[in-house]
Amino acid sequence: MATSKLWGNELEFRRTVLRVVLLVIIVAGVTFTINNWVVGHKILAIVELLVVILSFIILAIHRKTPNLTLWSSVFLCALYTVILFGIFSVSFTSALYSWLFIVPVLSYLLLGTKLGSLYSVFYVSLGCGILTYRHIMQHSDIPTIAIINIGLTLIAIWALSYTYEQKRAAMVKRLQEMASLDPLTGLNNRLLLSSIFDMLCLSLPEQQKSVSMILVDLDHFKKVNDEFGHSVGDAVLIEVSRIINSMRRRNDWAFRFGGEEFCLLIPDVTPSQANSIAERLRYAVQHTLNAEGFTANLTASLGIAHWPDNGKELSEIYKVADERLYQAKEQGRNQIIAE
Repeated sequence: MATSKLWGNELEFRRTVLRVVLLVIIVAGVTFTINNWVVGHKILAIVELLVVILSFIILAIHRKTPNLTLWSSVFLCALYTVILFGIFSVSFTSALYSWLFIVPVLSYLLLGTKLGSLYSVFYVSLGCGILTYRHIMQHSDIPTIAIINIGLTLIAIWALSYTYEQKRAAMVKRLQEMASLDPLTGLNNRLLLSSIFDMLCLSLPEQQKSVSMILVDLDHFKKVNDEFGHSVGDAVLIEVSRIINSMRRRNDWAFRFGGEEFCLLIPDVTPSQANSIAERLRYAVQHTLNAEGFTANLTASLGIAHWPDNGKELSEIYKVADERLYQAKEQGRNQIIAE
């Protein structure tokens, strides 16, 4: 499902989280760099300084980069590597291992459920492995229960982080569907039109840059509601949606604008091909429309416009198609106006 501009910016949530995390890591990184340099852990200090520099770079570009997930992955990889290196090289009493607790939290917040799980599994497992190795091979005086407590705490934080992100992602997806899908017909609603139009215009190869808009309006639909009731009217709208869905190609997009008005965006077709699609749709509405056992005997008027021939902006294309739809109504209905 494409994303409307209203909800399209699930990435903005991650940008905000990344910005806060970067600022925290910069402050903490500078502090730890100075401290570790002073106490003699110069290699660790240099590595931490490199992470601080990387954080500054990502902070400078994170607002505009289209590759937010990639940069978040790079940042977390560097941060987690420093944490693991510190755990391996610094005394257990430094409590540097406590930074392992942020691994699942940051992974899910910045990378989502799938990639976040991958990062969590890898780095948490590696961190626990390093702690266990140090306990068995290097510092047998470390209480075993301390390692067990660290592991259990990590598992608890991991489970909570995964559950939160899974539920949050499901809620966002549901809100997106509610905002962008017409609840009666299941077609996209008007909120998605601008986003889809922009996506089609940008994604088409240069030699295939054409998008046709077909506006469809059912003739005398009000009479159906007045004579047979809104339940039959709703059934008619659902049937029209079924007809539209049965005719559109995989790359075509269908919308319900409200009431009895529908819209199709059809990329990479000639005007004559768009006219042919519109005629098949007009014919189907006139001859095959049935709802709840009632033969609706409805017709449809259609207006067609083409990008970029009839304008460069969506508003221009829609205005032309709407004017042609109105012209079809004025000239007797049940017809197509394409120029």
